[in-house]
Amino acid sequence: MKIIMIDGFRPDYLKHAPYLDSLTKKYIWGELEMPPGHWGGMEIFFKGRSNKLSLFYRTGHSSLWWTKYLRFLDYFGNIGRFILDFLINLIRLIKKQELFRTGKIPLKKLHKFDFSIKRPLHYNLPISYEYIGEIDKISHKYGTKSKELIKTIKKIDKQISGRTFDIILSDHGMADIKKIINVPETENCFIDSDMARYWGNKKELEKIRKKLPLKFGKIINWSDKRFGELVFLAKTNVLILPNYWQSKKPVKAMHGYDGKSKEMEAFYIINQKGFKKNLKVQELHKIFTKMLKNGG
Repeated sequence: MKIIMIDGFRPDYLKHAPYLDSLTKKYIWGELEMPPGHWGGMEIFFKGRSNKLSLFYRTGHSSLWWTKYLRFLDYFGNIGRFILDFLINLIRLIKKQELFRTGKIPLKKLHKFDFSIKRPLHYNLPISYEYIGEIDKISHKYGTKSKELIKTIKKIDKQISGRTFDIILSDHGMADIKKIINVPETENCFIDSDMARYWGNKKELEKIRKKLPLKFGKIINWSDKRFGELVFLAKTNVLILPNYWQSKKPVKAMHGYDGKSKEMEAFYIINQKGFKKNLKVQELHKIFTKMLKNGG
């Protein structure tokens, strides 16, 4: 069974992708609703459910505990961070885990957190999985209406033209940034591009909540408190800055917002004759599971 995942491909990008658009004229396809945050959508696609809200969660038993002894690397800027990421990913490579960068996460905090993704989400599944990440990267850098993105979409469309597949899908949409806000930073917090997550006692969290710019976001209740006891999710098109990924340099577009937002819609195509049917990712998982049982 062959799965092709195009990171950050919105349904409206089909107008720049003649091959993919032609597939929608004969095969089952549609818009795909994903959950808020990062990584949870693809875990639901493969496994049926997910507790993941972001790449990092807070834990007292972090695999990164040893990084607290390397705080001095912060003084060496990008070179220090490169050394840190190399060491982290060398360990993860040995364990056959996904490789990640740590962005601008303060080294004084990193040891309190751990990666929510260990081995690839499709690990041990009897599938061929192809990941295409260029559209996501270009969208972040140049925005969703840029000539650079359109050029990249057309290039990817040509690359996959004629390839065999069972399911083509994306993991999220993308929204251009129209507003930049800042949020309180505390000793026990993690600030993503689109959400800010806090831990503490009831009094501390209430004090933080009163300082949050709720005009530009909302508090969400996430069941797994390792991802945040108080979680502020920004509105679509709003970027939190500074954050632990871009630091003080804004990106042009972002994702991870409320999955019901039009700009956050992903898409899917199933290599079966049919018509358009919009789905939630949980529904696509059931179809994927049935296809696996039937041999693709």
